[in-house]
Amino acid sequence: MLRIAGKKGKNMRTFVIRARKASIRPDKVFAQVGSDEHFEIIAHTLANAFYYSNGMRENVQVYVVLDSSPDFPRTLKFSSNEGLSFPGFHERAILEVIVSALTRGAKVTKDSVLPIQPGIEICGFGFDTLMKGLQEKAPTYLLDSKGEDVRNVEFQENALFVLSDHLSMPKNSIKGLERRGLTKISLGKRVLFASQCVVLVHNEMDRQGR
Repeated sequence: MLRIAGKKGKNMRTFVIRARKASIRPDKVFAQVGSDEHFEIIAHTLANAFYYSNGMRENVQVYVVLDSSPDFPRTLKFSSNEGLSFPGFHERAILEVIVSALTRGAKVTKDSVLPIQPGIEICGFGFDTLMKGLQEKAPTYLLDSKGEDVRNVEFQENALFVLSDHLSMPKNSIKGLERRGLTKISLGKRVLFASQCVVLVHNEMDRQGR
């Protein structure tokens, strides 16, 4: 589940987006688009994480943590190396895949992992459990306006990038990440959408040949 290294000897790029208000209920997904929960942010971020003009990137995986749950959070894992495909890269196409994944993964139990379809898994745990596992295997970068300028950072191999949606990451979560080791990086003074952050990170990694 927590595979980091990419195929063909290439580095894996891993993104974790924490969706603080996003529901685990499939019937709520489209209702949260354009609302205070802003579920559309997830679709836009996935599109920009995986797609470029000539196709889909290899060696990219994205974990989407859905925090809004009556019992325990869920995490959706998307991996381009495991046969991931969407019927399109527009918002509705991606959201329909999410709805299908949440529907098929409704019986996932706490702390378990359930394969849904090629390139997609649902995990019965949330942010803290996920990060404890990932940080054991990957150099971790937290998007933070007070971090080091991204253009001054030489990224390590198999980098892990952590960001939140439209809501700030809880301070206690940041402290937990810091205890396990991370580098805070900044993309500039302006607050950007999560989907824009992913594009800029990809660009910097591409330019460094990572």
